[in-house]
Amino acid sequence: MISVCMATYNGGKFIREQLESILSQLPTDAEVIVADDGSTDDTLAIVNSFGDGRIRVLPAEKHLGVIYNYERALQASKGEFIFLADQDDIWFPEKAEKVLAALKDADLVIHDAWMLRPSEPSGSSWVRTGKLSDIRPYRSGVAANWWKNRYTGNCIAFRRLVLDKAFPFPKNLPMHDQWLGLVAEKFFRVSYVTEPLIEYRQHFGNATHIGRSSAGVFQKTKWRFDLARAIFLSV
Repeated sequence: MISVCMATYNGGKFIREQLESILSQLPTDAEVIVADDGSTDDTLAIVNSFGDGRIRVLPAEKHLGVIYNYERALQASKGEFIFLADQDDIWFPEKAEKVLAALKDADLVIHDAWMLRPSEPSGSSWVRTGKLSDIRPYRSGVAANWWKNRYTGNCIAFRRLVLDKAFPFPKNLPMHDQWLGLVAEKFFRVSYVTEPLIEYRQHFGNATHIGRSSAGVFQKTKWRFDLARAIFLSV
């Protein structure tokens, strides 16, 4: 069974296109878990308008932020194969098939993506600006991904055994995808697919901005210390 876990927050502008791209390639027994973090726009109305039994909505109980809202979605998942999905990207039609094929010989798969940016201020049209690997190339190993995160959540899928080892999420994580990547690098088999399998929108509403960080030196140092302690203590 496939579980697609999506964390949403005021994603009404793009979520219909993303859900259409996902649902069109999933079998009837798959599930798409939408964990909402308190959207005030039409996000949930759009999600509910699909009327698709594969979609399961988790309404907000309190605002958790992207990391622990993803944890909530993952906790609710039931599938053996788990995909992470952002609310504003576009899956290529062959993504699920190619990732599942790669998971036959791996426990976690990470793939490349085409980066999209608005071609005009209104955001009514988008252009590809290159591949994710051009600015965040994948590197294997715990040390490499502890020092600088090479994992981008919307480009990863994994077996349930990875999730079982990663739960519960430690406190004070810099990002959920980095933690999942570190657990996979330490304990499991990781496979990298060089082909871009999504279009990845970069805009002002993103929770993560590739290539830049507003965190200061002290915050980055604390994150690395907390991550090192968490991964060292994991058994």
